[in-house]
Amino acid sequence: MQLDPELERRQPVKLGKPYPLGQCLEIAEAVQARLRTVGESDLPAEAAIGLRALRAFQRAGGDFRLVWGDLRGQYFQNAFQVGTLYIDVANDTVTPTKPKVEILPFHEAQFVPIRDFAHFRQIARRYWGDEIYPNHVLPSLAPHCPLIHVTQGGCIKLHDATQYTLAMTHAEAFLPSQQVLREAPMPLSVFKQACRALKDAGHKLPSSPEHGRTLALQQCRQQQAKRSHLDPHRPNRVIQDARQVNLHLARWHQQHIHREKTMPTIKIDNIEYDLDSLSEDAKAQLQSIQFVDQELARLQAQVAAMQTARMAYANALKAALPTVASGDTIKLP
Repeated sequence: MQLDPELERRQPVKLGKPYPLGQCLEIAEAVQARLRTVGESDLPAEAAIGLRALRAFQRAGGDFRLVWGDLRGQYFQNAFQVGTLYIDVANDTVTPTKPKVEILPFHEAQFVPIRDFAHFRQIARRYWGDEIYPNHVLPSLAPHCPLIHVTQGGCIKLHDATQYTLAMTHAEAFLPSQQVLREAPMPLSVFKQACRALKDAGHKLPSSPEHGRTLALQQCRQQQAKRSHLDPHRPNRVIQDARQVNLHLARWHQQHIHREKTMPTIKIDNIEYDLDSLSEDAKAQLQSIQFVDQELARLQAQVAAMQTARMAYANALKAALPTVASGDTIKLP
């Protein structure tokens, strides 16, 4: 099942990283979908034997499911649990030179479920590099999404609205959410930026982080009393609401964050100008230059990532090539 070319065409770069980096979910879901439709005649002989064994195992009641969790305390990973086996079909999505597939007895894989939001926060900080705070800015969503993420680029997000994390807090009637929402109020600077970004998003916003903390904990108690955690339709509604919030936050960040960073003066040809003294036409030209500079920086970062990935692939290719006779040379394309 050669899915890599198809998946790479679909999404060659994700969050500035070349395929397959960061695409464990996409790869795992594609494999899961292909296994439902592929026939034994479509596969090489050894793979066909494996597929036949898997389907016989499932017919006999064996468990085959996609799982997500903490892999070796370093990062989140999507993999398959097949009986007592751990099968990772996206093993190269952090280090591209690693084998694409890893199969281990599950107890040897060092793969554990996310226990609570403190555990989630620990891995998210390590893997994504985000700063993470209690959600004291959106009380209505806080029982379901109790954490606010600030990315390295300064964008604010609700990052934990998934079926897994929602089930984690719903199963205990919002107690896991209350644990993190009871922490000290989120930083005032993050709170103010989030409020500015969400001013026109249709949400009732608190007056301060302390006020938001109080309202968020009240919401947990109210929704617990209403037994909202037992509503089977609530997770999908929360996921949709969180997506809309994140879209609004991302748009605001794109439109406004660079304006806040604009310096009051600018030096052109060794002459320093007060920005307020510039004409509207000059300001417009300056904004165009800044936009182009930002795009160039983004593209240069992508080029650097591609070059790093190419070097890794080239090294892996050299290691996989047969030994050549002395005096012979091999040129990489």
